[in-house]
Amino acid sequence: MNKCIRVLAATSAVAISLLLTGCGPHPSSGSWVSEGSSVSDSAYSSVKLEFDGTGSVYPNTDFAGQEKSKGLRCVWQAKSANAADLECRGDTDTSIQFEFVVAEGGDESQAELIKDGKQVARLIRG
Repeated sequence: MNKCIRVLAATSAVAISLLLTGCGPHPSSGSWVSEGSSVSDSAYSSVKLEFDGTGSVYPNTDFAGQEKSKGLRCVWQAKSANAADLECRGDTDTSIQFEFVVAEGGDESQAELIKDGKQVARLIRG
């Protein structure tokens, strides 16, 4: 009986460690900064996405229309292997939806922030 329990425990430990190894961070998680060549190229200056599904999007206050904007608090979830959906809120209860897409092809150091189907920022890992 003891031998059977030890075999079951060892088998369970192996199964659990195999499951956990597939649990890595999504490529979008981390800190990202605007890639714009000038300060006014991008509507957003940086994005920070935590592994736990929370994050922040920071406006570029030098961009036309963003002068008085404040940072947005976000929750995000993976949409695909290289994209995430973000739902963000600022000082109001209005929800702002973004899509965050990390470049494919092995170069996970570049990404795009998309709002309403239009790119609003090109970002690099910061």
